[in-house]
Amino acid sequence: MEGENITLWETLIYSHHACNGWKQSVEGSIYHLANIFFILGYMGGSGLVGLLYINLFLCCGFLCTSIWAWTDVCAADIFSWNFALVAISTVQIIHVAYQLRSVTFQEDLQNLYGALFQPLGIPLTIYKRIVTCCNVVSLEKDHCYAMEGKTPIERLSLLLSGRIRVTVDGEFLHYIYPYQFLDSPEWDSLRPSEDGIFQVTLTAETGCRFAAWRRKKLYLLFAQHRRISRLFSVLIGKDIADKLHSLNDKVCISNGFRYDIRLPSFYHLAVSVGELSERNPRQLKIMNVTPHNPWTFSFLSVNTSAGTLDYGFSDGMDPLSNKTESCDNWKEFHHLVFHVANLCFAVGLLIPTTVKVHMILLRGMISIGCALFIVWAVLYRCALDIMIWNCVFLTLNMMHFLYLLYKRRPIKIDKELKVLYRRMFEPLHVPPDLFQRLTGQFCSVMTLKKDQTYAAEDKTSVDDRFSVLLKGKMKVSYRGHFLHNIYPTAFIDSPEFRSTQMNKGEKFQVTIVAEDNCKFLCWSRERLTFFLETEPFLHEVFKYLIGKDITNKLYSLNDPTLSDKTAKKFERQPSLCSQLSMMKVRNSMASTSDTEDGLSHFLHGSSTASSIQRSPYTRTSGKMRSIEETIEDDVFEPPSPVVHLAPDWS
Repeated sequence: MEGENITLWETLIYSHHACNGWKQSVEGSIYHLANIFFILGYMGGSGLVGLLYINLFLCCGFLCTSIWAWTDVCAADIFSWNFALVAISTVQIIHVAYQLRSVTFQEDLQNLYGALFQPLGIPLTIYKRIVTCCNVVSLEKDHCYAMEGKTPIERLSLLLSGRIRVTVDGEFLHYIYPYQFLDSPEWDSLRPSEDGIFQVTLTAETGCRFAAWRRKKLYLLFAQHRRISRLFSVLIGKDIADKLHSLNDKVCISNGFRYDIRLPSFYHLAVSVGELSERNPRQLKIMNVTPHNPWTFSFLSVNTSAGTLDYGFSDGMDPLSNKTESCDNWKEFHHLVFHVANLCFAVGLLIPTTVKVHMILLRGMISIGCALFIVWAVLYRCALDIMIWNCVFLTLNMMHFLYLLYKRRPIKIDKELKVLYRRMFEPLHVPPDLFQRLTGQFCSVMTLKKDQTYAAEDKTSVDDRFSVLLKGKMKVSYRGHFLHNIYPTAFIDSPEFRSTQMNKGEKFQVTIVAEDNCKFLCWSRERLTFFLETEPFLHEVFKYLIGKDITNKLYSLNDPTLSDKTAKKFERQPSLCSQLSMMKVRNSMASTSDTEDGLSHFLHGSSTASSIQRSPYTRTSGKMRSIEETIEDDVFEPPSPVVHLAPDWS
């Protein structure tokens, strides 16, 4: 046995002599056809589709090389290696095709994915988890989804088709259109441990279909999949902001501009008595200019298969000859370099696709294999055509290898922008290079000293810039009355960006002043708008981040200390949803009243979070325990090591 091993070792290494010159003949046509397949395969890209493309062509190339080895070269080792590589490539094709299999949904859910989730880059596998725990329900015309003061809040629903009318006390508020949540204010106004009752009536104006998630199942899904929790946080936040904007859009000031969404209860300060007398009662109700409801101020205080080029060599065949013969005698084994090269191809093809750097490793192993084939062809086979083909293969694979390394290079993000990226953009899977492009052009980091003004009401244009605070704290006020604070990683002028148009001469309706020395990232609004139009994914991300930011600002109007970092030093107070809900914010925009007591109460500074009474429409649930809450929104928090769940959740 030992003698046989020595003989094999000598055969692989010592029995092959170095070349003295090139062979005069070239390989047969089947061999060159195989190399054409290899060329096409090596030109494939990255990702699962690129990997499927590569493996298909490499499989064809290995198959042709196997036929060539069996019929022309009579080399058992060449045939064996290529046949094995055909088998490996076939397995990879099946595996990748399974990963790319079409995940089909019923038509309504498929359209929902294309309209809402696909633009945010949500994979079908994640979307499947979301829709698995929902039911699609039909609602006939004039039937009620919820009745004011009667229907319990037990689910979260998203309209798929039709139109829903929202009313309170018989007064129309707004419509709900497809791909909008039906009850996002109700969902956002309750803790997981609380029960509540609808304060509005939702009626189908047409035949409707909606997707409904039970509260318990959805909270459990959030606990299991943090990405889904973050996704729903921004979706719901933007949806609430859109609903409030639809209410705010009903009223325009005399110059045709709309009021800042934070100022619904200050309308009377901007309109003369004469103007008010000219408005009909219905307009006064919508404007809510004479608040009497104690909640009115709430809105203010609210890869790839590598082809082993298996090279056997012809025995005096005519160039590109189609002539094939059956082998009578198999040739001896080729040099060890040949086998190591094929081993590199096999290792590259066997790397699991789940490895993040799978394509880099595959291209690297193929490049090593091609380099070894070049050495073998030059030193031991004396075959010029084989050397040339492998030089081409090596060039292609090295180009892809270097490109992939360049794409995975560590992206250097400025130190002062790292927190912004980690808290706002990374949770939505914005790549670092795309964030760098966003912050590396047409924007700059600016400073503002204490007590300096960022924007003055009725003076500063909304056209010039759009900013996000990096450091410090800013105060927002209207006519000298404090509204809320702005903290780091929050947009400074998101309400203006969302509700105003450029080049219309619109001005800020609030004053924003630095309470500390501040640093903020400032974009040119016009250039940012054009840039987002060329980046659809980033455009969608910005829409949802801005919507979520506006909703957070409305909450901080209800409780100005909600986002204050110093609040963490004190005992945890009841959450905002147990003091004043977004349902009240929405309803206050259409409330009818006869006196100015509510507004005066607020202007004199007596309206604080501690004085707000608990809503009678919410109560603690005995069936569910609380999920531990943090002061800041979950979507911007790093992963928590512990999630508290009730043991009886199902």
